[in-house]
Amino acid sequence: MEVQRIKYERTGGFTGMRFHADFEPGELPEDQSRPLLDLLDKMDFDGLPEDSTGTATLPDQFTYTITVQTSQGERTMIMGDTSAPDEMQELLRMLDRIARRRQ
Repeated sequence: MEVQRIKYERTGGFTGMRFHADFEPGELPEDQSRPLLDLLDKMDFDGLPEDSTGTATLPDQFTYTITVQTSQGERTMIMGDTSAPDEMQELLRMLDRIARRRQ
């Protein structure tokens, strides 16, 4: 999958802080972009639900919105701390680190 752009946003939490990043993978240093792109290549994005926030939200939970744009189109997923599928956890950690560095 050729990733052209990634948009990431984490909102909520106890203090209501917002972290976000909107970038092309080529803008990142190789030691950040390569693991990210490798992970995205391994994931079955189309098999994951678009919204997995669930009906029961927890107080102070983070909500994550990830949009991945490829030459085939764009896919957005929304999830909460407790509802994020296991295969998304590593991606969320990577994107959070990237967003923190860019702010």
